Amino acid sequence: MRSRRAAQAGFSLIEVIVALGLLAGVFLIGERQVARGRQQSTALAAAQTILEEIGVWNHAATWERFDSAGDLTTLAVSTTDTNPANGAQKWQPLLRDALHNGRAEIRVESCDGAALNASDALRVIVTVFWDETERTRQTRLAMVRM
Repeated sequence: MRSRRAAQAGFSLIEVIVALGLLAGVFLIGERQVARGRQQSTALAAAQTILEEIGVWNHAATWERFDSAGDLTTLAVSTTDTNPANGAQKWQPLLRDALHNGRAEIRVESCDGAALNASDALRVIVTVFWDETERTRQTRLAMVRM
């Protein structure tokens, strides 16, 4: 005959089921976090690609490729803009293929308050947006061009 202490050792079936349920929940949360991190990395890589391409343009090309005369102090364009003269459209296929409802806004600002065509330094800001489940997420990268 087993002693009373030996009969009470171990876990009950209910305790095991609850522990497995909690463990499954932790795995699901971890999987979502990995997917979110992957999307964030993809968005950052896309923003970096856009900034690198803009970085090789000369000052005039930086605003001319976005259909501007450079007489503004700030210029904002979107990759989803339907204006055929807007050079930002070229990056939309990259964003659309890489991210769910991916799109970007590119902002060119004068650092010294002068018009873009007279400024000594330009700040270029790329913000990438994408949809994740029920909310829109974004990431932003910037550079200053002298």
